[in-house]
Amino acid sequence: MPAGELLRGDHGVFLAARAPMPGYFRRPRALRSERRTLGSWLMIPVFWFARLYEITWNPIEALVEAFTERESKKPGKPFHGGWNSLAGQLTLAVVPRTKNSRAVMLQVTDRRLQVVYVSQARSFTGRPGPVEVGWTTDLRNVSWIRDRSDVAGGDHEIGFVDGSWCSVHFGGKGWSRMPEAFPVRLSHLDPVPSMG
Repeated sequence: MPAGELLRGDHGVFLAARAPMPGYFRRPRALRSERRTLGSWLMIPVFWFARLYEITWNPIEALVEAFTERESKKPGKPFHGGWNSLAGQLTLAVVPRTKNSRAVMLQVTDRRLQVVYVSQARSFTGRPGPVEVGWTTDLRNVSWIRDRSDVAGGDHEIGFVDGSWCSVHFGGKGWSRMPEAFPVRLSHLDPVPSMG
């Protein structure tokens, strides 16, 4: 934390299940100073096998689902604004490209909203890996947070002054306290504020 700032809230964050997943090369690289661990090397074939299996398993079923059932499974819009909007930047920051496994933390201070990456790879000495700040914006750029527990427990939409918003998921214990760190909180019954 920068000196003189007060931490209001901090929790692990993921994209909400219904949020769009940005393409691999659009996502930011993080924890570049870290070396790939043996466990990470061993997972590469597993990752590619899973991707190949996903692509080739049943293409007809995948096409039918993509064109017919996809929207019915997703109540409401999960994202508004382009990738260059503040919501788009936050969405990209939540799914970085790293060499090893990592935790992504969303922190709210009295001055800023930021995404922090914490390496979960340990060296042979047992020391934890590096930590780095990935994305940050002034807290005045954040307009509201909207609870979407009606869709899934822990899902929230975060809105910004440019009119964009994105859906994130706070997982694990204590997620219900995270919205208290934001200046303006909305329930799922409140409409998305229009910027006009």
